Amino acid sequence: MKRAAHIDFHTMPGVDDLGKNLSGASIAQTLAEAHIDYVNIFARCNIGFSYYPTKAGRMYPGLDFDLFGDTLRECHTRGIEVTAYLNGGLNHLQTVEHPEYCRVRSDGTTESGDPLTNNFFRCPCFNTGYREHLRAEIREVLAYRPDGIFIDCMIPRPCYCPACTQKAKELGLDEAAYNRNLLREVFAELRALVPADTRLFFNSFPFEECHEFQSHIELECLPTDSWGYDFFPAQAPYYRTLAPEMERIYMTGRMAIGWGDFSGSKSAASMENDVWDALMYGYVPSIGDLMHPRDGLDQALYRNIGKMYEKVMELEPWTYGAKPIAEAAILRTPGLSESDKGVARMLSELKICYDVVTEEADLSGYRMVILPDEIPVTERLAKKLADYQGFLLSTGESLAPGRAWDYISHFEKDPATDAFYEYRGQIFGQHICGVRMVSEHGVAPYIESYFDRHYDGKFGYFYIPPKEKNGCSAVAQRGNRAHICFKIFRAYMEIGAPFYKALVQSLLPPTLIGGDLPATARATLMECGEGVLLQIKTTHPDHTGRIGIIQEHTDLPAGRVVTVEGEYEAFTLPQKTPLKTKAVAGRTQITLPELHGYLPILLVTKKFRNPFH
Repeated sequence: MKRAAHIDFHTMPGVDDLGKNLSGASIAQTLAEAHIDYVNIFARCNIGFSYYPTKAGRMYPGLDFDLFGDTLRECHTRGIEVTAYLNGGLNHLQTVEHPEYCRVRSDGTTESGDPLTNNFFRCPCFNTGYREHLRAEIREVLAYRPDGIFIDCMIPRPCYCPACTQKAKELGLDEAAYNRNLLREVFAELRALVPADTRLFFNSFPFEECHEFQSHIELECLPTDSWGYDFFPAQAPYYRTLAPEMERIYMTGRMAIGWGDFSGSKSAASMENDVWDALMYGYVPSIGDLMHPRDGLDQALYRNIGKMYEKVMELEPWTYGAKPIAEAAILRTPGLSESDKGVARMLSELKICYDVVTEEADLSGYRMVILPDEIPVTERLAKKLADYQGFLLSTGESLAPGRAWDYISHFEKDPATDAFYEYRGQIFGQHICGVRMVSEHGVAPYIESYFDRHYDGKFGYFYIPPKEKNGCSAVAQRGNRAHICFKIFRAYMEIGAPFYKALVQSLLPPTLIGGDLPATARATLMECGEGVLLQIKTTHPDHTGRIGIIQEHTDLPAGRVVTVEGEYEAFTLPQKTPLKTKAVAGRTQITLPELHGYLPILLVTKKFRNPFH
């Protein structure tokens, strides 16, 4: 996979001219002209209609040809691999015709929310005949010999039907835990059903809990929808470390609002930004679409996608198969918190190359390790951190007694609602308190407030000034160990105060990338066949909209300087135009040309000490 697309086709009853102006050949030709080599296409949609002749389900009424089969065959003749899409977690037609298939909620109902706005108002339970129905559909689809099966919306949701509650009770589990296990049983059955050389992906279930059943990674993120622009930078380095040898797709979309949106596409610059993000984090770009039921694919849209993918093709000699370089490891627990997004945003703004890892990871190859805000320190992790030789930054409640934090003599959970700290002659608010700690190695005193945030019957106390030092440290550092007492990364995600970033930056050791790029720019490093690939992106969302919007690319005038550890010659790609460089104290200063949104640079080694070997 190098350049992918994901085509949704969810069709409500009542489209009486479905397929009138489209064919498998026209769809495949449009994809081929857009330089797409891998596509997810519709076998059966969320509503429950199939787009091929089926005995297991129901073909869309009035569709008089095999839309799925024809499209698959025509794609294959053009060298495009095809994955068949089926929604496992949604099938409204089956739950209408078989009410006994419905998942039951804790209040005994099978429906909830507004069916005009909530796609999940009615869902099937896998402890019913629906389980065999899905298997039967997949057997039918496999007869077409697709290159993969994509099963959507496998969201772990508890079910309180008699079968689920009884089996959960027998196993001593609650309904939520039981249904997570039930879905894993379904995954194992389907993995056994799908040939080993056929891709299989279960969307919406936590990847770390089912990766043994998956053939590859598809990281879904529509930044203009509820995901936002901080989701992908926090998740992409995490997924690639969970399964580094797997193919990885970044599934974004052309939708201006969200999946199912026919109102129009976001700007070409916005889609191109997502494609660049994929390349910068070592993912294959995939652009999602929702196909019109009568007229098919939007030709103007796919001309734009073709232009983007032409640029991707030009860079593939350096980007395809390139290995991300990471100097920092961010510790993560299951799930994605505001602290996780905050640390990823801050490190991205500081141009620090990072992985996101669990405590199982080998930390020895990283220059620095960061424990953001609320990482539980197990006995195993504490020992690993005590033996770690690099720089360790921990924040908030992410610490424990022992050798890794022996420079802190005492700490306890901070009960205060508001507190402050003094650093380099100025006082700043903590915003979200973590712990109170005592250390002989304090570099920023803890300052108490006059009172906590409260209401006394007369006044709501929200104007809260700093009062005095209390002998505790807000920041302590000894050598290559530092701890910040409050939850600085969650605070940064909430209020974005630049003094939080300045504090963290002042504690960290020198980093691989430096220079005078703006905070909104992003930069990553990757090892490629000819050297090191430096990618710089300046396009950034404007948060005047609901989530964020990119209307046009952000230009950077010529003359800015970026520095990279090591001594290199530098060339812009794909033309390999030489750039002005200067070696200073073991680093290379690169003078940048005018930059229109994105610039890939090849660094060819003169003299480079790889910090990871």
